[in-house]
Amino acid sequence: MRACTSQLISLFLALLTVAHTDAFQLNTGRRIRIPSKSFQRFFPNPSSSSKSVVLSQAATSLEDSKCPVTQFGNRVTRNLGRADKYLLSRLIRIANHVPALMSLSYFGLISMASMMSMGPMKAGCDATLSNVLTRTVGATTNAEFAALFPTLVTPASFVFLVWPMIAVLQLITVSVSALLPGEEEILSQSDLSALTIANLCSSAWLVSSSNAMAGALPLSSFLVLPLVPIFTGYPLRNKPKYILWAFQVYSSFTTIASMLAFTVEIQHGGRIPLIGKVGAEVASLLFLSLYSLSSLSVVNKTGAKRLVNFGALSGILYNRVTAVLASGVGALSGFGSLALSVSFLGTVGCWFWSLKELFSSSTA
Repeated sequence: MRACTSQLISLFLALLTVAHTDAFQLNTGRRIRIPSKSFQRFFPNPSSSSKSVVLSQAATSLEDSKCPVTQFGNRVTRNLGRADKYLLSRLIRIANHVPALMSLSYFGLISMASMMSMGPMKAGCDATLSNVLTRTVGATTNAEFAALFPTLVTPASFVFLVWPMIAVLQLITVSVSALLPGEEEILSQSDLSALTIANLCSSAWLVSSSNAMAGALPLSSFLVLPLVPIFTGYPLRNKPKYILWAFQVYSSFTTIASMLAFTVEIQHGGRIPLIGKVGAEVASLLFLSLYSLSSLSVVNKTGAKRLVNFGALSGILYNRVTAVLASGVGALSGFGSLALSVSFLGTVGCWFWSLKELFSSSTA
């Protein structure tokens, strides 16, 4: 019916064009010829033959609209348009999110393996998918890595529980972006690619640190981890339309973790040119300086970044205090040594800074 109506309109316009290209009679009796510009565009010199061509084409189109083949073709075109709008576009959007979901799943498996000290797949072990994917994970857990390469700014173990939170936030964000009704997307293709690369870099860092041994600090643990906040911060630097909590927490925490990996390298590795190996106090002061410049001094911080800063510094202070109390030297003597530590006093100052900003009203 729609096609027939369109053809009838075309026929009416053709007849109207022919009528206007002829002539009209004024009341004065003079005959004035006014050609139609639209008709002259196709027929510079209208004649009876050209008029008949227009009429015949319009009539032929009207007859074609009644043809069963034409009607079937129009019906197929309309159905394909509906399929593109309601089905194929949805499937393509979900397919765009699959790499990010797969990288998140792999990162979750590697993270669990490194926390549970699963180690490499042993002979005779069932070759399940999780065992195959985690076969490169070493036997060193995150807690053992911190014990092998201690620093004065290593947070308490509860701080690293942020990893499951990051995974959950990623899963919620990516799932909502993939399944949200309508044509608008929360995450663009560039955002999804950045998240995928960040998860792969995090997985590589976990594999590298899990294979560390006493006196054998992997250099890749320092080189790979800084890539994570660079990629996770890409959507945030491009002013996203929506609040991306997953990217904010992921970027903020891995920024701290990257500086901690740098501290471990200069204290235990000593392979960075012009720096070499330094003492624990100096390494901690370098960490606090970098941390203050790159995180605490940033204006208009998001709520997620301020919360991560406060939690990380609280974990560092908790670790320093509990280590002194567990040493058995006595509370008075222990706290006296802490009071003489420049890195401890600097940590306290950064903690108060983060506490003040935690209740600040400025947001990004």
